[in-house]
Amino acid sequence: MKTKSKDKKTKKSQKIILSTSGNNALKREKLLRVVLACVCVVLLCLVIIFVSLTYHQYVALKNHRDYFKQSNLSIQDWMTVRSVVRHYNLSEKEIYAELNVSPSVLYRELGIDNSTAVDRLTIKMLCVRKHVNCTVVVNRLNSIKSVASG
Repeated sequence: MKTKSKDKKTKKSQKIILSTSGNNALKREKLLRVVLACVCVVLLCLVIIFVSLTYHQYVALKNHRDYFKQSNLSIQDWMTVRSVVRHYNLSEKEIYAELNVSPSVLYRELGIDNSTAVDRLTIKMLCVRKHVNCTVVVNRLNSIKSVASG
């Protein structure tokens, strides 16, 4: 009799162990699915953000390219120093003179080691960093451009 009750007890304990290990496996699988779903959502959000940024950069570049195809162009505050030098026959010295600063001082103030980094900044960014009225600077550059070209 005792052996039958022991056998029943061991079978019950084995069933309990099997059922708890099965529950743990289900819990782990469920947790893995939740983690995987969260990772997928985060990756999807990152893809959406980068696609959006890329699209906005494309639109800006297309608008700028279309702007330079027109005739009778004026200098705008969104233009970089490099684009002004390239398209309007102005020297960097003339542009920096309108900002009332020499290029080397500007590089030092902005914490930049070389001129190529400053060339990529827009006129508006430079005006903001130098606390200069950007409209006045752009108007002066346009008047210099018209004198140089005319």
